[in-house]
Amino acid sequence: MSTDSLQQETNSETKRFRLVVRSAEEAVRLIKEKLGDQAKVVSVRQVGGEGLKRFISSPKLEVIAELSPASDADEDESETSEKLSGEHLPELAEKPTVDESIKSASNLSEEVVANDPIKDGDSVSALLQKTGFDENLLSQIKSWSNWNEIKDLPLADSLKHITIGLSDRYKSNPDVPLGNTVALIGTPGSGKTTTLCKILAHEVFINKKVPMVLKMENGVPNPDDSLRIFCEVIGVTLYREASRLPQPTDDRPLYVDLPGLSLGRVEDWGQTKEALDHCNIESRILVINGAYDLKVLNRSIQTSKHLGGTHIAITHFDELSNATKLWPVVLGSGMTPFCICNGQNVTGDFSRGVLNQMISKTFPEELYSRGFASYQKI
Repeated sequence: MSTDSLQQETNSETKRFRLVVRSAEEAVRLIKEKLGDQAKVVSVRQVGGEGLKRFISSPKLEVIAELSPASDADEDESETSEKLSGEHLPELAEKPTVDESIKSASNLSEEVVANDPIKDGDSVSALLQKTGFDENLLSQIKSWSNWNEIKDLPLADSLKHITIGLSDRYKSNPDVPLGNTVALIGTPGSGKTTTLCKILAHEVFINKKVPMVLKMENGVPNPDDSLRIFCEVIGVTLYREASRLPQPTDDRPLYVDLPGLSLGRVEDWGQTKEALDHCNIESRILVINGAYDLKVLNRSIQTSKHLGGTHIAITHFDELSNATKLWPVVLGSGMTPFCICNGQNVTGDFSRGVLNQMISKTFPEELYSRGFASYQKI
């Protein structure tokens, strides 16, 4: 069978559909859109390209989804086959390593350069400022003990040393393993539930685990329609009452979905901490919207200390022209960076490689056209 199409296998009892996709999130989207809520995933395995393709493209996932006769009685078989066959799935490039990601920076804002053109005699500091580098981060870099040496180096070497410095400081963050009881917390609009769905898909399809979800309200309405449907598609059990939960294990972790918490009501955060403590929730991931104002992000981090935040997840990362404003957040939160998410729905990218993602979106592309031809890998 071709690995670039969706194909149907039929027997007398059930219909099985083979999907070769780029990510767990894409599998969930296709199953829901094309097979409906009754479809179940029966098999997932990782497949790679053949020959040279395996060196230049990411591995894909082969997913076998099953549709019982009862669940598709109202749908014509030929119509379903037509919907699923022959759909081409484009290749997905490899994620950059820390060494390579400095070359794959985000695009420069043309408006910034138009208002303050870059000149050949500009210092490294001036170049960074003119290309939209965050002032808070630049101030921190200037306080490094080796800044006087860095600022006088050729541009390529300066950026190389800044990358090394940021990477070293990132690695000094707390490295707290995620426990088998995890809560996702954050303000309304931060992308909490979407991030939870991405994590659940990763646990089911990649880590081969059988997670559980507890939907908590804690006095605030917390509808579960979209999350419930998502859990049904990937075979995850959703609970509304903590008293009904089985004992979580490493292979059967528990994830808690909470309503959004307002930054103006610190008492809600304290009450949420009490509820999480009562349920013995060990890990608490603060989900922040990376596109929000820096003051809002810092308030979220400070407020999360009222309920014992252990990890931090960044969403809407793709909406940033560069990630420089997030470095002080990541380095100063006191929490373990957990993941970065792109896109506002469950089919967007989910990456545990926070450092690679941050480095790759730190330096504007304009800087590489100014003397990077002789750049050497770090």
